[in-house]
Amino acid sequence: MKDLFGKETRKETVHVNIYADEVIDKKCPYTNHSWNYIGLILENIDSSLLTDIINERFIGNFDKDSKYYAMNNKIVHWCDMRTADTKNICKRWFEYILNPSKSADIFYSYILGLNNSLLARDEFGSEDEFNNMYNRFFRSAVLYALKCFFGHRQIIVENIYHEIGQQQHHSYFPWHSIYKLGSEKNITFKCDEIIFLAKDHKANEQANLVQLCDTILGASTSILHGVDKSKKSFYREELVDLYLPLFKRILENPKNTRSRFQYANRIMIRFFPKEKSAFGDMNRLKNQFYSNRPLYYHEEKSGQLKLAFF
Repeated sequence: MKDLFGKETRKETVHVNIYADEVIDKKCPYTNHSWNYIGLILENIDSSLLTDIINERFIGNFDKDSKYYAMNNKIVHWCDMRTADTKNICKRWFEYILNPSKSADIFYSYILGLNNSLLARDEFGSEDEFNNMYNRFFRSAVLYALKCFFGHRQIIVENIYHEIGQQQHHSYFPWHSIYKLGSEKNITFKCDEIIFLAKDHKANEQANLVQLCDTILGASTSILHGVDKSKKSFYREELVDLYLPLFKRILENPKNTRSRFQYANRIMIRFFPKEKSAFGDMNRLKNQFYSNRPLYYHEEKSGQLKLAFF
């Protein structure tokens, strides 16, 4: 690259880890459409995200003989949010995200919601349809997030971590996205395959960010689809109430640079597609991404529940 005076310049380099999770087959309470969600957290390795999240977990107390250490050392899973200990860990994580003095320029997140009922199903083949679909949209989500968050730099992706699931057994998914994106300008991958992690942070500290991704996806889909009132989720509503102002604001004004949450260019939520299209329709991808949907949890709780049209 050259500057305005013709002098050679070096493009700033950023080293990135990507953490991913998914939520599948969530029924829209308005349309009964089936939705799948891909959640990504992108970590600039030179920043302190993983360190910060671990510190928030333990409130800086790493004395293993302390009774509080054991309370804060539990696996956090949105589908099993039944103890005050796990709820409190998740609450501290959400408060960290909501506080830009801590998380700005450190925490980056992208959620892509896919309306499975409107996708052109023939495009993904009849065999292993879900994984074929997931593989394609996962790749596009990773590329979009990298370019939006770090596109002005030279990007080196060190690792991609994904929660263990059916994708790891797919013949293409573990390596195909990396292979296809490897030809993108200004993006280099140091890894050949996706690393699949369980949620146990005691086995691998990176699982802290897999857990965080799970809870963000859980709160977000609960806002859109309603909160499961099962016994395993006793504390979910408190956490959803905490996350709701940020989520609502992002959907209403995705690029608001003046928000007190300072989410612009670091926290994004998008949905696809707006309408059903036929396989082979060359216009099917144009203007099909959007960012605003009715929030079932908010409308239900506020008593303003009404029919939503798409």
